Amino acid sequence: MIIEDTNTLINQLTDKLTAFLLHDMQTGKDFRNITHIEDRNISLEEKRSRTLSYLYTRLISGKSMIEYYMSKTLNLAQKELTVLEAMRDAFVGVFRIENVFKSGFELYSVINEKTYSVNILGKMHDFRGAYKGAFLYCCLCKLKDEYYVYDIRAITASDKVGGAQRYAISRIIENPDLVYFDNDEKLQEIKTQIDTFEKKFEECFSGMEVITTNKCADEIINAFNEYCESGSDEIKKLVAEGIKKPEKYAYFPTKDFNFTGNDFAKKSMAGFSSQDNEYDVGILFIKNSGLFAIPFFGTFCKIFEDDYKTVSNYDSCLRNFLHNEKIPSVVLTYVAEKHPSFVSVINDIMKTNYTLDDILRIFKSHNLNKPVISPASILYSSNVFSQIMVKEVRKEEKEAEPKIERVGRNDPCPCGSGKKYKKCCMPKNEEIED
Repeated sequence: MIIEDTNTLINQLTDKLTAFLLHDMQTGKDFRNITHIEDRNISLEEKRSRTLSYLYTRLISGKSMIEYYMSKTLNLAQKELTVLEAMRDAFVGVFRIENVFKSGFELYSVINEKTYSVNILGKMHDFRGAYKGAFLYCCLCKLKDEYYVYDIRAITASDKVGGAQRYAISRIIENPDLVYFDNDEKLQEIKTQIDTFEKKFEECFSGMEVITTNKCADEIINAFNEYCESGSDEIKKLVAEGIKKPEKYAYFPTKDFNFTGNDFAKKSMAGFSSQDNEYDVGILFIKNSGLFAIPFFGTFCKIFEDDYKTVSNYDSCLRNFLHNEKIPSVVLTYVAEKHPSFVSVINDIMKTNYTLDDILRIFKSHNLNKPVISPASILYSSNVFSQIMVKEVRKEEKEAEPKIERVGRNDPCPCGSGKKYKKCCMPKNEEIED
């Protein structure tokens, strides 16, 4: 498939997707509200850009919007199917330009840390400002072992590193799997790290699970990180002493951590303890998946231990764990292995006749048949996340430094003598500084 043909097909299919999303009963209202696609004076290019942005930020019934379109549309030509599959699997991100060629670029992905040789869809003069070192915000798709750049959202100068990093982190927070997407070496690095940390977790906590409160969870996780680096028995002792059991197990709605905006690093550092109400948090390590810190995990487990009706808001807690996309299939499998009554209790509450496979297929289809790795394990291995967190720590340390006010030579001396500073304490202070 030649580049010109691919370019035409992507544009044609994007236009078809726009019309479909506008008029489909399930997507129309949301699509209009999010994209404002029917506003006047929007160019065709802007409409396409808004449609593509919507495609990569929305799911419907666990499917991507492109998958949904393909399931609803008959008689698609083979060429169209090939391009739609490539668009479905596209990598949306920010890339640093390493080299500029006649008809493409060498790009380094800030998100998954992989370097790509890519073709452009269009003309090189459309990429004004795209020089070596600049950052390209775009989609990358793969067709027949060739990578193509399309939907250019922005090109920024080489000194706009902070903006590129913040955008990368926002994408990673939204979908942590992007860190190893299309990068088998990165995936293997994460798996090796998980194996190492699994042994450390069992050593530190004498098991694979800890139930504590949100007020203690951050300190326990930080102490575990220190133990991984030092292996100190003193750290183990501090961890054990810091584990506070919840006074009661009960579920109630609480605000999810909102990592949007420019202060996401500060919010992520604030962690569980920044939440006002106290509730239980499960810190667990699942084999091959890594460390999870899950609000109300202890409450969820209580549903399957005794009479579930004694657990406050048990039905809302169950719905949260089943429907919340942040709770992956491996967590449900982990609880099912711990509690033989898992499936029967769910069926009793929901008035259903599910098997465990049914539960996973119906509620967790989005992460079946692929590696399920905890966000904490992924973020720990992400270079861009580490870099920006180090910056945030340094910023906080600098803000915490005491402010030293400089006294002018002719200002009144701070000692209160009534003399000018130069005639009083300045000579002594200069002596001390020397």
